Amino acid sequence: RSDDSGGRPSRGGGGRGSSSSTPAAAFNYNDPLLTLAPREESNLPLCGAVPAAPDYIIPDGAKVCAKPPNNKMQVQDWILATVLRYAPATHKYTILDEDEAEGDAWAAADASSARQHVVSARMVMPLPTSEPSVYTPYNEFARGVWVLALYPDTTCFYKALVHTPPSQMPNAPPRDYLVEFEDESEASGKSEPMRVPQKYVMRMHS
Repeated sequence: RSDDSGGRPSRGGGGRGSSSSTPAAAFNYNDPLLTLAPREESNLPLCGAVPAAPDYIIPDGAKVCAKPPNNKMQVQDWILATVLRYAPATHKYTILDEDEAEGDAWAAADASSARQHVVSARMVMPLPTSEPSVYTPYNEFARGVWVLALYPDTTCFYKALVHTPPSQMPNAPPRDYLVEFEDESEASGKSEPMRVPQKYVMRMHS
């Protein structure tokens, strides 16, 4: 999952070497837009940074940020995945790794069980489903907060520091975050600010 230069993995796309010289606005994210929530719904669960309700069951077909169990070969990253099914008896989800899901997710699932992982519900986080029309400290991550963000041109989420929250971005909705990813190759320990859609910025897992 990692390149040899010590930069971010090239999983699902270009690695650190191919991305660092590209303007943040030029990065490609698949399906980045969220529905704009009305004012009265801007603090509801899964709007912006608002977490899901504790008893929320993620529906089949939903995109998630998930961490498959580690194996003997490697430590697993937080990945972008699709929920295939939920097992109430075990409180586990079967997910499909988006890095290996070429084309239709359901067809890919039928083609190879190797693309699937069974993951504890504690390690599966639903992506936001809407964007706030009115920002509050509850529905966005503030500057200086550590988050998990989808690294540009990959399907992996990594620890990042919020540089600029959406409410401080100059453009009209949809508004993105500017984040600085952890980067040991930089003297500051962080990358240059990169633009990441709200849909792919998650609360740090405790």
